[in-house]
Amino acid sequence: MKLDRIDRKILAAMQRNGRISNLELAELVGLSPT
Repeated sequence: MKLDRIDRKILAAMQRNGRISNLELAELVGLSPT
């Protein structure tokens, strides 16, 4: 499986805070929360 830049950003954010909301995660990586 290959991970792109956004995948790595998501994984890094979730490693820092496993309880992060979808909205916060989307804002961090620059994607839509839906």
